[in-house]
Amino acid sequence: MAAIHLIKKTDGGLPSIVPVAGAPHTFTSGFWTLSQETARSLIGGQIYFHEHQRDPSFYGGRILDAQQTVGGDYPDKIVFTFLFSPDCRGVRTTGDGWSQEMKIV
Repeated sequence: MAAIHLIKKTDGGLPSIVPVAGAPHTFTSGFWTLSQETARSLIGGQIYFHEHQRDPSFYGGRILDAQQTVGGDYPDKIVFTFLFSPDCRGVRTTGDGWSQEMKIV
């Protein structure tokens, strides 16, 4: 199953992890630069958030959806919707294969 590892600084840097109203344990996290086709292929896979590439993940879950933004401050970026899973905390990945702030495995 596909997975994506993303760098998300907890010091207030974008993108934010935001709860989805009315959906327990469900969050969105945007805004990421990748193709809509690649993003959609990750649905059902795992998403992991790290502060640094070599740090273990501090948050994540199962990807429920991936939508491309239209207009606004971040046009043509991907926003992931995911269901939090405690199993996605403390996960490490190797240092190879990172491109900017993401790694798809």
